[in-house]
Amino acid sequence: MQEGKGIVFKGNSEGLVIVIPEGYTPDRIMSEIEAKVSAASRFFKGARIKVTYRGPQLSEDDEARFKAILDEKSKAVIESFSRDEENRQPQKTEAPTAPTATAAGIRRFFPGDINEDNCKFIRSTVRGGTRIEYDGSIVVIGDVNPGGEIIASGNVIVLGTLRGMVHAGAGGNKEAFVYALSLKPTQIRIAEAIARRPDDPEDSALSPEIATIRDGLIIVEPA
Repeated sequence: MQEGKGIVFKGNSEGLVIVIPEGYTPDRIMSEIEAKVSAASRFFKGARIKVTYRGPQLSEDDEARFKAILDEKSKAVIESFSRDEENRQPQKTEAPTAPTATAAGIRRFFPGDINEDNCKFIRSTVRGGTRIEYDGSIVVIGDVNPGGEIIASGNVIVLGTLRGMVHAGAGGNKEAFVYALSLKPTQIRIAEAIARRPDDPEDSALSPEIATIRDGLIIVEPA
């Protein structure tokens, strides 16, 4: 990873992976993490997430500083924080498997047939009249306003309120899903299935939900 790309946030099966370029000093890591998390704090507020990091090995003191910044600036509940040692292991060649529910009932962010690196990050609100299409998964760090459209061949994850139109699994992938901290789309599609969110009373509180296909129908459940 080139240093110029800076620190990157990615989703994984448990929550959030923070990818740090090699060569970053602890002070630079803390400074950049504080700036990025502070800028997106309203999207993390109240969420419960597990965090791992990839990159330079940090001392126990620096890891404690890292976690303290996440706790203070994100306003989220950090359930765990550790280095992603799995990333250091040689990759095995295996047949892809369908996503399964974890013990906590949260599906994988990226099923086995979609590489988590094949992901487009949108670090802003998607406004009405904006259409975003991508051959892979899309993560929006912000809201999707009414009139905004998100179309992905993989999964769609919105770290904010989703009020626009969303289509996951656009290439026919029925294992794809839609996740949002507040799921209120005008229309939701997964593969060929289509549904419309009921007109619920407006609620400003975040309530993460995930939409998947079950028996040919789109099912929305608490995440």
